[in-house]
Amino acid sequence: MTMNPPHVQHQKGFTLIELMVVVVIVSVVTSISILSLGGGDQRKLTAQTNQLKSLLMLVRDQSTFDRKLYLVVPDESGLTTHVFHQNKWQESPKVALLEWKPGMVVEWSVDETFAEKQQLPEAGWMFWPTGEVLEGAVSFAMGGDKFTAPKKENIVKVSWNELLQFEVEIGSALDDTL
Repeated sequence: MTMNPPHVQHQKGFTLIELMVVVVIVSVVTSISILSLGGGDQRKLTAQTNQLKSLLMLVRDQSTFDRKLYLVVPDESGLTTHVFHQNKWQESPKVALLEWKPGMVVEWSVDETFAEKQQLPEAGWMFWPTGEVLEGAVSFAMGGDKFTAPKKENIVKVSWNELLQFEVEIGSALDDTL
């Protein structure tokens, strides 16, 4: 007597449960990756803001320590520091160039009239040996380009007074003039 094995059905696809498990796993992985990457602009803005504040404080301290005039000049690539040495302005060997982070849109305000009156090589912010600073402001933005404006939360404005006391405005605290 031969026994025939019970009829075995071969599955030709996935069950609904298996497909739902895969969808849930992919959703969780996607959510985690979006959350971890989402704050990149904010991190860059915070880092650039901290670098700016640190550089300005360093130049103020260096000016006081050396008992010399210093000048910080903004341009499209970053901030260059100059020192008045032997009756002429020259790039400072003690303070490195601060480069803007890639993708950062930067605007600044400098007193052009002051630069002309003082016969500065370029407009920028002056630092005196007394610890005083020419007030100014720099705005950073991420996520925009020449055709689209960045989101408000991706804009930071750093301003300072003659004592180098900082005020940082972020996103919605800014007015619409940027």
